[in-house]
Amino acid sequence: MKDSLLTQMIYRIVLCCVSALAVLLSFNVFYAGQGAFEASWGFLKYYTNISNYFVFVVSVIVLCDNVKRVRAGETKGHNQKVRLLKFMTTVMILVTFLVYATLLGNPFTAAFWCDIGNLSYHVAAPVLFILDFFLFDEHRTINVFAPLWSLVIPLVYVGYIFVLGLVIPDFEYPYFFLDVRSIGYGGVLAWVLILLVVFAVLAYLMWLYDKLVKRDGKWKLDFSPLPKKEKGKPAE
Repeated sequence: MKDSLLTQMIYRIVLCCVSALAVLLSFNVFYAGQGAFEASWGFLKYYTNISNYFVFVVSVIVLCDNVKRVRAGETKGHNQKVRLLKFMTTVMILVTFLVYATLLGNPFTAAFWCDIGNLSYHVAAPVLFILDFFLFDEHRTINVFAPLWSLVIPLVYVGYIFVLGLVIPDFEYPYFFLDVRSIGYGGVLAWVLILLVVFAVLAYLMWLYDKLVKRDGKWKLDFSPLPKKEKGKPAE
């Protein structure tokens, strides 16, 4: 089932629809009549929103190739497009989901489940994208250095926020751990290092999952690369 291109295509159509909704809600488009969209571009500074934009773009690229292959008559296989970027984006959105679920959101309140915006870009789109990795991605395809590449996006994001803080007067930092005015550059650096460790740990756990294969009815870790002649075929 996991190597069925038709199943993957249907799943990814749903994923793209949910992700598109999350992107639209991040722009406050449904509140534009109240002037929210026209008045502020603050949504561009939030890691949650940026990670969802990555999810949408990668999901569309993967879906388009998926549809193309199904139309060409292929029935079995796995995604072959932007694999590294897809892995990096999965780590990125996984952090978005975990931080909101454990630190920022409160799933034990009615407000958590009634806010369609929070549910779409903090829960629904992230969970669907993460599950795509676990359900459909081919095993033994992720390089040992891929988890380190997944640190590039958050580092670029930190640099981006620093630049905004320097060029925009009275800039409101999106998160306390990036607010150099409150905790200083030393405090920000400490938080960035802690978060990079979290990113790396999550990325390498996903890398280990990629090496998990089932042989003779048992799950085993296989660190050998997938032979080229096997690529695109179902993992054992």
